[in-house]
Amino acid sequence: MLRVRTQLAGAIAGVTALSAVWGGVAYAEPSQDSLANLNELSKQSEQLAESIRAAQRDLDAKLQLVAQADSKLAADLAALDAAKAQLAAFQGTVDTFVSAVYIGGRTDDLTAIMTATSPKNLIDQLSIRRLAAQQMSERLQGLHAATVQAGKIQTASAVSMVQARVAVDAAAAVRADMQTKQSQLRARMDEVAQQAVLSAPPAEVMAALGLPAPIPTVGMSGLVPNARRLVAYIMATYPGVQSIGGVRADPLPDHPSGRAIDIMIGSDMGLGDAINADIQAQAGRFGVQYTMWRVANHYNHVHITVS
Repeated sequence: MLRVRTQLAGAIAGVTALSAVWGGVAYAEPSQDSLANLNELSKQSEQLAESIRAAQRDLDAKLQLVAQADSKLAADLAALDAAKAQLAAFQGTVDTFVSAVYIGGRTDDLTAIMTATSPKNLIDQLSIRRLAAQQMSERLQGLHAATVQAGKIQTASAVSMVQARVAVDAAAAVRADMQTKQSQLRARMDEVAQQAVLSAPPAEVMAALGLPAPIPTVGMSGLVPNARRLVAYIMATYPGVQSIGGVRADPLPDHPSGRAIDIMIGSDMGLGDAINADIQAQAGRFGVQYTMWRVANHYNHVHITVS
């Protein structure tokens, strides 16, 4: 972006300096505010990009919290199921014991006294029965309490999970809003850059200023917005390009539909490599669907198709 601003600055400043001399020439003179606008938009873009990176970090952190909450909820659900299973199993044991006692007759102290064969036998019966009843009661109460506690923990985990997901949705919405603003800002920057590039003076003025001549173009009418922005970017960034082609007849739909451009670089393979890598790195910015370079019939130009 700095390179674009530097090139535009030279073109705009030069045209302004010679505007009095070429006042009668029929070409659109760039606005005095073009460079200032571009610089301001660039600053805003850099600030917004940093905000987006911060929003992404915040979203990543919240997604990690969701993953942790999800794992904890799964563990708590498993613990609750295990507690319920233990309670159900022991409840079955208690029910079986109660049924056996009911079928076998009374189990109170008087019955034990009446049926005891000796004092020692009486003491043993009473001790065993009371101990068994106490242990069962304590075990049953403990399992009930554990199940209730597991249920409370699972409920709290579910609430935490919902809260974490709400936080993720909010963070994602913030990031999406910033990305929308970034796209709008980039479109505005491309528009300003395109206006400056397309407002280039005649070749005589460019030569007098010592600036590179505008890149020849053909088939620019009918290009889709992404393709027009891409042409403006290439013209402002890569003055070594020989020419740029756009809409033309072709068996494939890309060129006729205005979604494809050919960037002619001649034998400068290094320039082609640089352009291809640059555009692929900015695929999202220009809506690039694919590029073709260093393949059959594409050794002297980079083909780019956009959405």
